[in-house]
Amino acid sequence: MMPMSADAGGARHERLHATGGSDAVRAAVAALRQRGQRVTTPRRVVLEVLAGHPDHLTADEVAGLIEGGEVHRATVYRTLEMLAAAGVVSQRQTPGGAARYHLAATGQGREHLHGYCRRCGDVVVLPSDALTEVVPRVRAATGFRLDVAQSTLVGLCARCAPPPKPGGWRPAG
Repeated sequence: MMPMSADAGGARHERLHATGGSDAVRAAVAALRQRGQRVTTPRRVVLEVLAGHPDHLTADEVAGLIEGGEVHRATVYRTLEMLAAAGVVSQRQTPGGAARYHLAATGQGREHLHGYCRRCGDVVVLPSDALTEVVPRVRAATGFRLDVAQSTLVGLCARCAPPPKPGGWRPAG
């Protein structure tokens, strides 16, 4: 499982992904049906595993958590890809690692971005509006459309980053 920072950001992140179990599965199933997707047993089982874990899981971890080999490992991979394409599951790619999945954080106050610390591997919560000004600037300059919801920003967490220098750049606000 992806390490999570022990700081307030990590605790907040786990709360954002605390999915509410069966309520989250029902919401995901409803979203699939609304998109015209069938709700098969493997899809439901994968959703239940993800709903039971606030962590970001690899496909292998999801497969390992499915009791009794109820769903074949290859089916787990295909199911996760389909659920991510449908927007029900968020897929995160971290440098040098396998793709990781969690139920999409939907609802007021649950939207957020992920930051990945390249030194310690922690994942931290970033405010959902952190790239609001960047997205249109990138598109205007290059024509490239950022998919912020599927993005993981790479850098150094507060524990690994050197302290800011006096008089250095500070974010507005």
